[in-house]
Amino acid sequence: MGPDGLEPGLLPEAVGHRYLVARVSGQRVAIPLEETREIIAARPLTRLPGAPVWVAGLVNLRGSVVTVIDLDARLGGPAAAGPVVIVEIGGRTFGLRVAAVEAVYVSSEAPQPIDPARSADGVVCGMVPVGDAAALVLDVGALQRSALAEA
Repeated sequence: MGPDGLEPGLLPEAVGHRYLVARVSGQRVAIPLEETREIIAARPLTRLPGAPVWVAGLVNLRGSVVTVIDLDARLGGPAAAGPVVIVEIGGRTFGLRVAAVEAVYVSSEAPQPIDPARSADGVVCGMVPVGDAAALVLDVGALQRSALAEA
């Protein structure tokens, strides 16, 4: 076994599902790694008048304007002031502001379904074990759709 906990020669894709795990409202959330592009440090955002409280604002990312969603606020907690995870889905890029980024985890298990009452209007699609605990798995596409619907 290698230092990364994987058998030598195995690609991470062959082992299981990969997630970037972050802290949001005091709990762990898992963002599918294939939808994650980069992490940027906390920085000032330009607020959008009339936008929901969970749309934190806009950020200039190397000349591109990117909408940032505050995951703490989106999941019902107080707004965060931490790093922004840049994600891309369906050719659209946006940011997810989180309280903190923990690590990349590989889970051999598929996400387990959750009670629809805990799905935060469909943006949480399951739970997955990460390390010694569990994390809520985010549906990045549902987050994108909810942001577009509120725009």
